Amino acid sequence: MKINIVNCIFVLDSVKNDNIRKNDIKKIKVLVDENNNLPEIEYESGNIKDKSKNFIFKLIGSDSYHLEQVYTLEGKSSIDIVYLGITNIENIHSLDKKYKLVDFSIKDNKEIILDNEIFKYKTIEKIDGNNIEYTHEIDVKDSIKNRNLLELLISYKRIRSNIDNTDIMFKFMANTFTLEDVRIVYELIKNTTVDKSNFRKKIIKYVEETNNSSEEKNGYRPSKKYRFKPLKGDAWV
Repeated sequence: MKINIVNCIFVLDSVKNDNIRKNDIKKIKVLVDENNNLPEIEYESGNIKDKSKNFIFKLIGSDSYHLEQVYTLEGKSSIDIVYLGITNIENIHSLDKKYKLVDFSIKDNKEIILDNEIFKYKTIEKIDGNNIEYTHEIDVKDSIKNRNLLELLISYKRIRSNIDNTDIMFKFMANTFTLEDVRIVYELIKNTTVDKSNFRKKIIKYVEETNNSSEEKNGYRPSKKYRFKPLKGDAWV
């Protein structure tokens, strides 16, 4: 049976806001080929994660990204070993010409938006004894597109499920960032809004202030810049 290593690589991008008093507009993008298919390679031998790392390095020209295995999807004639990758646009140094970054989002747990297309989906809950199994049905007939969307959906849901109890949202950040940047990314991924003060209290112990500040915009006071500071032996709460 054929074994594929599939990479769902999510990238945080920024677009300058015309309103100088507002933060840059943040967007989550994914790396796909010219047909909007996910980057994948056929596995033959060796360490699977190393194979994935080497492949991603060739795609973006950088090893600055977070990578973890998400799950395995078994089909009729092949098995996909799916990896979740996360990085910031600043770490995309030399994008392979056969690939591109396109917009990606999930709205109201009903729609997947990939590039300029919208795909409806529903999640089905199945109870088997003490276990609950969730499956996703996506309204698309093309089997390859269905597989790609399913792998993106499950990978993105992994980010969402871990964002409140791990440091995964900082994997989207550049080397330095503002606290507002972190909040915007959190809200973007969760598709929700949070109280600014409470959110700041939650994350402040996981960052440290730098000597840099964001650029002043027409005389407005620049925002403080931070970097991520992992805490040893302290739970993410």
